[in-house]
Amino acid sequence: MIRKIVITIGDPSGCGAFITVKAIEALRGKKTLFFIVGDKLILERIRGFKKLCGKIELIDLSTPQIDKIKPGFISYLNGQASLNYLNEALKIIEREKINALVTAPVSKEAIQLVEPSFQGHTEYLAKHFGVNNFAMMMVSPLLKVVLLTRHILLREVSNKLNYDDIKDNLELIYDFLQKKFKIKNPKVVFASFNPHAGIDTFLEREEKIIKQAIEGFGKPVYGPYPADTMFLRNKLKKFDCVIALYHDQAMIPFKLLSFDKGVNLTIGLPIIRTSPAHGVAFDLMRKKIAPSHLSMLEAIKLSSVLSL
Repeated sequence: MIRKIVITIGDPSGCGAFITVKAIEALRGKKTLFFIVGDKLILERIRGFKKLCGKIELIDLSTPQIDKIKPGFISYLNGQASLNYLNEALKIIEREKINALVTAPVSKEAIQLVEPSFQGHTEYLAKHFGVNNFAMMMVSPLLKVVLLTRHILLREVSNKLNYDDIKDNLELIYDFLQKKFKIKNPKVVFASFNPHAGIDTFLEREEKIIKQAIEGFGKPVYGPYPADTMFLRNKLKKFDCVIALYHDQAMIPFKLLSFDKGVNLTIGLPIIRTSPAHGVAFDLMRKKIAPSHLSMLEAIKLSSVLSL
């Protein structure tokens, strides 16, 4: 059986086209048909693209003025094209009944020039599918970590932590680990919010809410443990998934430990959606430095496995 995966090339001024081409090049012998959504003019700039004709079906949106795009810079056109690629990919998924989507990085700033309410792929896709309980899970061979809150100001995180949301996320995470990662009895652990807080020491309002939600969940969940030691390798071996309470609490250790192998996975959607664990790399594109395609490669591999 031939697997089908839809891939968007992300921001046409960023690294998305390059890492998409190079990742597919690296997948030799895989029985997968890739629907690549983007602009042919952008993809043709990448050496090796023409050799992929037998492995892909290109959906060329022929964006007006796309030839004017300057690598590494934000513009309204970038944002409009990025959003159009994503919307077209969602149409293909529905029409072809495909359950795997890989999204190359976009610039939130560029898309917000077109759609000011845009927060990111995760929230956009959840709204499209009408999903309320969803989460961002970072995945690598070394660890899985879920972000309980995502792209919000740090000073707002505390007020966003509440019993119902934490309990709902626990149910979602536990179910996903069992069904998709085939972990019979997942070992899930919380990082604490406050410095040095953990178990029965230095517990503040945030940790007390977490403990209440764990008790309400009714299945074995560990923590909250002090976040400053939670991501040590010997600690990570004991658990299947860490729940971090805010963006950088998860992303700093995750990228330090798994930058090239890391994947961003959205859980809670009716499809599998993955992306590389990095951004558009505008700085590299301006300097004409080739970015690594390894995270994109892992994103494609993971989407293939989980969408079976």
